[in-house]
Amino acid sequence: MHSKEEIFSWLSAIADPEIPVVTIEEMGMLRDVVIGADNYEVLLTPTYTGCPAMGIIEADIKALLHEKGLENVSVKMIYDPAWTTDWMSDVAKEKMRQYGIA
Repeated sequence: MHSKEEIFSWLSAIADPEIPVVTIEEMGMLRDVVIGADNYEVLLTPTYTGCPAMGIIEADIKALLHEKGLENVSVKMIYDPAWTTDWMSDVAKEKMRQYGIA
């Protein structure tokens, strides 16, 4: 059985497809990992409702966890509370500044 911390560390490397210099963890979208008796649920908050990148991110999460040997993986979108730039790490803010996004 893999720990929540281990799974979170794997997922923290997944890049935001729209801004590939930052990860979903640095952006504050990766909210939690819930480990059930026979399943794994990843909780994400999109940066905005209808974000087109969420399908790609969900596919990337499932592919990565399946590659690590985890089955029965689901991704749940959490819209409340809404994502805020306050959730972004200072690293993400600096990477975005260098990328040309203020």
